[in-house]
Amino acid sequence: MSGVAALLDRLVAQFEGPYDFLRELVQNALDAGSDRAEVALDVHPGESADPDEVVFELRVADAGAGMDEAIIDGGLTRLFASTKADDRTMAGGFGIGFVSVFAWQPDAVVVQTGRAGEAWELTFYADRRFDKRPLSEPLEGTTVTLLRRGRAPERAQIAEAVRDSLWRWCRFCRLELSFEDVAGGEGPELIQDAPAPPGALAAVEAQPDGAIHVAFAVPPEAVLLRRGLVLSQGTAADLLADLQPPPGPTLEHLQVWADSPSLRTTMARDKVVDDPGRAAVLGKIALAIAGLRERLVERTAEAAAEAGPWTRARHDHYAYLHAHLARERSHLGAGLLGRPVLRDLAGERALSLAQLQALARPLLWAPLGAGEAATGRLLAAAAGAGVPVLAAEAGDLEWLGRLVEGTGLTIAELGRGCALIREAPGEAEALRASVEAGLVSAGAPVRLCVGTGEAADAPRGGLGIELGRGPAGVLVLWTGQPVAAACWRATPLWLDAGEPLLRAAAKSHAGEPRAACRSLALAIRAQLVDAPTPERVAEAIDGALGRAG
Repeated sequence: MSGVAALLDRLVAQFEGPYDFLRELVQNALDAGSDRAEVALDVHPGESADPDEVVFELRVADAGAGMDEAIIDGGLTRLFASTKADDRTMAGGFGIGFVSVFAWQPDAVVVQTGRAGEAWELTFYADRRFDKRPLSEPLEGTTVTLLRRGRAPERAQIAEAVRDSLWRWCRFCRLELSFEDVAGGEGPELIQDAPAPPGALAAVEAQPDGAIHVAFAVPPEAVLLRRGLVLSQGTAADLLADLQPPPGPTLEHLQVWADSPSLRTTMARDKVVDDPGRAAVLGKIALAIAGLRERLVERTAEAAAEAGPWTRARHDHYAYLHAHLARERSHLGAGLLGRPVLRDLAGERALSLAQLQALARPLLWAPLGAGEAATGRLLAAAAGAGVPVLAAEAGDLEWLGRLVEGTGLTIAELGRGCALIREAPGEAEALRASVEAGLVSAGAPVRLCVGTGEAADAPRGGLGIELGRGPAGVLVLWTGQPVAAACWRATPLWLDAGEPLLRAAAKSHAGEPRAACRSLALAIRAQLVDAPTPERVAEAIDGALGRAG
């Protein structure tokens, strides 16, 4: 085998699939200026008596400029050998894409083409030799016909493979592309698609010779094209991992459609070449993403500020925006803190993270349609006390948690972790005063209150942080988690009058004040972040009792 013949075999073998030649022929139609390309599969009887032996005819026709003899000799056939003279040479790049037709293993390939009054027919054989002859009738455009012997039951599988290849590589092409399975009898099928239309979370940068579409959506995907022909496609993480600045979580919800003549592929079209052209396209994608982030913040703020009832449709849209916003949290940085992107159901207003941080207390959230009597009273009390209650549902806690990450804010559900209470010191007043004095002396400047729930909705146990005073009493967030110093230094800690430890300590206080006060003080201290050591608290309690005595 000659060196050029071996090269041809390697060129054929490097194409990813046997039907990738369709992409190359459509590319040739684009290069020829055609406004359409027609692909058809037909079946003809074979030469034997066996009805299952057939000849498949796969035909690709365009209406482009076609080829004259100079183009044929200078481009299409330079890699092949004429049957009249073995003059195969290496020059000419036009025929490299055409070589891919042999990946389908045809028995023959017939090319009919014409230009400027000339018309030619070339027949290529399986051994890569060819015949060329002039045609008497003029032709316009180019038709490439592949002929291969096979079995009749293969037709449906071949038709599906042709369809899949055209949809995979050519669905965005800037010409009218159709496929017809003639024996199937269903008529021509238009192979045509378009990027998702622009929406609230999409942006389009149109260019004279292409366009860049970016969107925040799932599933994440990327398609890189040149003149509408797909060069590479896959997940955003696979194709765009080297975006600058580093994209991070953005790749979890990014869709990109980039069409640019600056993108080049390897000869086998198996990947986009990493060169200055690709780097320039990535730079444009990064700029488009930066603009899209700002649009996302604006749309979220608009959704949070919209007046009127908080309906299911509104919440779904709001939660959809926030789910995307949470993934962009690290990129938006401190600039997001002052933007009013959160909805306060109690005050019916939009709030920023900075406003919530200024409250120095945990956050409440409430699900849509919280119409139960107890929850309704809590929401009304929160409104009266000016306490924000964020619009969220259990499924929204992931984005809400991401959004407040690093802000020092914690979150709890309205109606489960909070209650309306009234002050109820009673017989626990002396105990409360001694424990408070001891904690303050130890370096934990807390204010302690004892209260009881108005109804059975008050949880039992733990500590409560005063959120606000409404007409029905005090709205208290009960917590079994450590309480941040910013919270317990700024607001009173409420003790549940029904808490067993409090009741036991109150009952034993008269007879064993030191043990009662120590047990309660140390239990409270265990729930405080940045609190003094247990030893210091115990010593301070002893000192406070000594002074009181």
